[in-house]
Amino acid sequence: MQFSRKTKTVLLLLAFVLLIAIPWIASDYFVMMCIRVMYFGMLTLSLCFLAGELGVVSLMQASFFGIAGYFIAILQTRYQIPFPIPPLVGIGVAVLFAAMTGLLVIRVQGIYFLMLTLVLGQLIWALASQWASVTRGDSGITDIFAPVIFGISTEKSKGAFYLFELFFFWGVIYFLAALKRSPYGLMLRGVRDSESRMAMLGYSVSMLRYTAFVFAAFVASVGGVFFAYFTGLINPHSVSLTTNVETLLSGILGGIQTLFGAILGTAILKILDVVLSGITQRYLLIMGILFLITIMFAPAGAAGALRRLWDRLASRPMVSGPSAGNVVDDPLYKDPK
Repeated sequence: MQFSRKTKTVLLLLAFVLLIAIPWIASDYFVMMCIRVMYFGMLTLSLCFLAGELGVVSLMQASFFGIAGYFIAILQTRYQIPFPIPPLVGIGVAVLFAAMTGLLVIRVQGIYFLMLTLVLGQLIWALASQWASVTRGDSGITDIFAPVIFGISTEKSKGAFYLFELFFFWGVIYFLAALKRSPYGLMLRGVRDSESRMAMLGYSVSMLRYTAFVFAAFVASVGGVFFAYFTGLINPHSVSLTTNVETLLSGILGGIQTLFGAILGTAILKILDVVLSGITQRYLLIMGILFLITIMFAPAGAAGALRRLWDRLASRPMVSGPSAGNVVDDPLYKDPK
């Protein structure tokens, strides 16, 4: 069942109002979980944008995530540079790094793209681990404080931090959704479906792949800003292969083809991570089985399964009794008269 544009607008406004009201109607623990889902969700969104629009999987999105966090930590703790310069520099350096590495990764496709991004991601992890004079090695950089916005300390108020992050989270979703709906998004999907055909039509395939890679890095770096501010630390684990794999699993679990699937998969993964780890030490085994079931029985992820369920319920005819039109028109139905 398709919603009209007016209905979609109303539903989006209701969802936005509900999200804004969360700090006042939910517990502090729930607010903190929402904050985690949002900054990890931006990391997953960056991966799913590339996978959904270009059909490529990057294993270095956590690098952009961590680079932004590291520059915030260094500029704030070592040089005492005030907000908003550290996050702007962090995002700028992450995007610049994506612009440099993008010149390499756009030259390969398929499994080679995956392998090259894996190698580049591991180089950033090795740099974060071994350049101890700058990154403090495995101990990481601590004492990162969230900024004061309009006189309100987002460090002391989790509700204020939540609203601060929600504004940028919603902006990132709108940005990616606008890209997907635009002619640019159509061209990206054309490259995904047939790169040779798009090249024959005169489109610059390399430039399309390059800009998509940079846009995805920008989204991941925004998530890294809020990760550093909320956790108060940044360490090599933030740019590790483990973080990249968890991001990929979040996308698979929710549905790697859609933005909603990226957010839903991140929420499911982070909630299960907290709940199962408190119940059993073998929670990774349970999560592995869950992913196996998802791949086998719901290849489109949780978002795809929900969509199929909704379409099935929406298309089911409703019978309320003999007065229903579909019953009266039945040739086996006899008029009591």
